[in-house]
Amino acid sequence: MKKKIILGLIGFIFLFTLIFGLYVFIITRDLPNVKELENWKPPEASVIYDYKDRVFSELYVQKRYYVSIDKIPDYVKKAFIAVEDKTFYENPGIDFFGILRAFIRNIFSGGVVEGGSTISQQLAKNLFLTPERSINRKIKEIVLALRLNKVYSKDKILEMYLNQIYLGQGSYGVEAAAQTYFGKHVWQLDVCDAAVLAGLPKAPTKYNPYQNLDLAEKRKKVVLMRMLEEGYIDEHQYQRCVEKPIRLAGIVKTDTFNDYFVELIRQWVVERYGEDAISQGGLKIYTTIDRDLHYYAQKRLQNWLEEMQARVGFPKLFKDEIESLKQKYESQNVSPETLIANSIYVAKIKSVSKNKITFTIDEVEGEASVKGSTANLQKDGYVYVKYTEDRKFKVLPFLEGVVLSIDSKTGGIRVIVGGYEFRKSQFNRALQSKRQPGSAIKPIIYATAIQNGYTQISILKDEPISFWDYSQNKEWVPKNYDGIYRGNVILRTALAKSLNAATVYLLSQLDFDPVIATAYRLGIKQKLPKYYSLALGSVELTPIELATVYATFGNQGTRCEPYYIRKVVDRNGNILYQQEPRCEDVYPKPENAVMVDLLRAVTTEGTAARAASLPFQTAGKTGTTNDYADAWFVGFDPDLTTLVWIGYDRRKQIGKGIAGAEGALPLWMDVMLYANRGMSYKQFPKVEGTIYIPIDPITLKVSNGNCPGRFFLFVDGTYPQVDCDGNPVDLSKIYPPPPQEPPSENPTETQPEQPQENTPPPDTINPETPKDKSSSPSDKNTVDSEEIINIIKKNQ
Repeated sequence: MKKKIILGLIGFIFLFTLIFGLYVFIITRDLPNVKELENWKPPEASVIYDYKDRVFSELYVQKRYYVSIDKIPDYVKKAFIAVEDKTFYENPGIDFFGILRAFIRNIFSGGVVEGGSTISQQLAKNLFLTPERSINRKIKEIVLALRLNKVYSKDKILEMYLNQIYLGQGSYGVEAAAQTYFGKHVWQLDVCDAAVLAGLPKAPTKYNPYQNLDLAEKRKKVVLMRMLEEGYIDEHQYQRCVEKPIRLAGIVKTDTFNDYFVELIRQWVVERYGEDAISQGGLKIYTTIDRDLHYYAQKRLQNWLEEMQARVGFPKLFKDEIESLKQKYESQNVSPETLIANSIYVAKIKSVSKNKITFTIDEVEGEASVKGSTANLQKDGYVYVKYTEDRKFKVLPFLEGVVLSIDSKTGGIRVIVGGYEFRKSQFNRALQSKRQPGSAIKPIIYATAIQNGYTQISILKDEPISFWDYSQNKEWVPKNYDGIYRGNVILRTALAKSLNAATVYLLSQLDFDPVIATAYRLGIKQKLPKYYSLALGSVELTPIELATVYATFGNQGTRCEPYYIRKVVDRNGNILYQQEPRCEDVYPKPENAVMVDLLRAVTTEGTAARAASLPFQTAGKTGTTNDYADAWFVGFDPDLTTLVWIGYDRRKQIGKGIAGAEGALPLWMDVMLYANRGMSYKQFPKVEGTIYIPIDPITLKVSNGNCPGRFFLFVDGTYPQVDCDGNPVDLSKIYPPPPQEPPSENPTETQPEQPQENTPPPDTINPETPKDKSSSPSDKNTVDSEEIINIIKKNQ
């Protein structure tokens, strides 16, 4: 009887083993081949660098930076081994006693409370399996772990594990976690830091020190105790780390997919290399952006739009705008529990008072203060609101804007801010919008004139002359901004004061073809119509086109194609893409120098005279369209060209009197001041083939000392050949001798009075009363930050 029982038991065990073996074979026959990991590369973050090779942002599905095992300190490895798999170097991939212990604990607990997984099992699960909890998955995990240990060394398994494991706060692998929590590379961590990271795999959210510092401290002590028990650290190290509080680097808020420039890079990468380039990552993308200037411009634009909206009040919306906002509102699924800090929502207005509105966002009710006129904010209307970190709401402006900066000498884009905020609207206005530039297009006409023999003192008619407007098939009489016609004016005055009638007259004298040809050479790509209203900016252009034109002026007539990626390197160090500046001489240097001098007149005595307060030389042009619908300023210093545009996406008045000088210039000044912080004083270079000549403002002849004279820049040989006494010009006898460079200008000096009608104004410096060079900004060594802050405050 006993023999039968024993034989029966043996038979049962054999049958059970056979059935279980068959079961294991069936569920594991389709498991992946672990040998495929020989060329395994996990998804890594692609890093975007700025023009100084500083980290700007990242693109990733999983934030990870792969590091080889030799770069990971021994105590980091031991910290993870001590708490996750203390028999790692001895076991075959599974810990039989650990599995048995977990099995017994789970039975007594009535549920799964312990997994008993080794490092090999965790790696197998993360690489090949789903996170479901089942017997099938556990068996697969064990089989894969055993196979991993047959194929790979322990160090290789540990390397893959430490680069694969999720450690909270969006960080995968020890290198990403080291940077996220401590702002260090993994090889810079100490034992105490290592214990914090090793405590995270058990529950990355629960023990995240940013979210639960107390629990993270307790978990750190558990890891340290395990390390002490295993002999990895001594009592002194244990006690020191227990007493040392966790010191975090602070959360670095990089809006990875919430920035116009980052989105531009993401689209470029996907278009060229496919979606896998984002999901797999590991690219190093070197760009032309200036990280600090870009972030400053982004924040300053937001503040400026908020200030302007408060100043002009909220606009009346068109029906289609209201319908679009309604659709966005109804598509939101929001509750108090799902509100996300810094997210932007469309809110439906419940009530409006003088300084406050109440509203709903799906299931959420809120209120927010409002600055400026609320006349156009009505019950059941819609506004954009931002849920802030202090759990309040902020009403956002409908006004939009662009800040675009280009390195004039290379075409490298330094700043590209395409709107108030990417979360509010993903439409990149810097590249995609087409707007009328108003008077900002005028320099193209004047550049054509200078190249065709005109000078700064050429006479233009600023009179009510009628022209046939082909766009409307009727007679059209251009009017000046202030409604005043000045009769005969010199070319310099016409541009500096942005006289519409004189500019249209100049276009009529030049004809369309040479002007349009100049526009294309300078950087305009849109097809330009042959309408006289073209002189006043009736054509629609993209901001990047207009900025290119001014960057060409700022680069002595050499046009550089705008670009934003310098180089792309893959994870193995191979250069996938490289872009050098692509520049072409398109406008003669001497004539360009005269154009720069003309555009300097705009910023010293013209429509943008406010810019004369800047402690460095600038040139540029304002632009305003009909009904004050667009406000522009585009200008440059000797290195950088910056464009600012302010307006609504749907064409409507910004506010009465909000021209380019009011709506765009102050912001442009702030950006340029920040760009020049700490730099030496800069001035435009003297160009060979040009000469400053003193001109009598009454006769427009050369001053010989017997009549007043003010300096104008000429292309050599184009200045008047007769002096104010009617004698042939002898430059060697002119008193005082003409300088090789214009006298330095004092930006704080009072601007000249407005000229009398029909009289050419004194547009340059009187040689009889030279400025005191001791007060010239050119004597300064640098433009310091305190001075910049004071000027910014003054102009706000």
